[in-house]
Amino acid sequence: MNALKRVMLLGGLVLASVYLGYHAWTGEQGLRNHMIIKAEITETRAELAAVQARRMAMEDRVARLDDRPGAPGVDVDYLEERARAVLRFAHPDEIVVDVDSVPSR
Repeated sequence: MNALKRVMLLGGLVLASVYLGYHAWTGEQGLRNHMIIKAEITETRAELAAVQARRMAMEDRVARLDDRPGAPGVDVDYLEERARAVLRFAHPDEIVVDVDSVPSR
């Protein structure tokens, strides 16, 4: 009878360990979920860096066109470049090559 109690106790401890180990790995606060969340954080940080770089580029473009008092002033060359690109104007003696419309091979 003593041996049976020991086996049952050992079996119960093994089952409890397996149960707790399973939930430690797959549970809401488990290790697998922790690794998934860390990967998502890394991906989101990379996306944030890309968005911040894009924002800085946009702020630079706006700053070049800013003519408020105290601002550095309008960058005339940049303004002309943007106006020509948007309005698709060119001087009569210029040759314009539109790279976007060239078919790819």
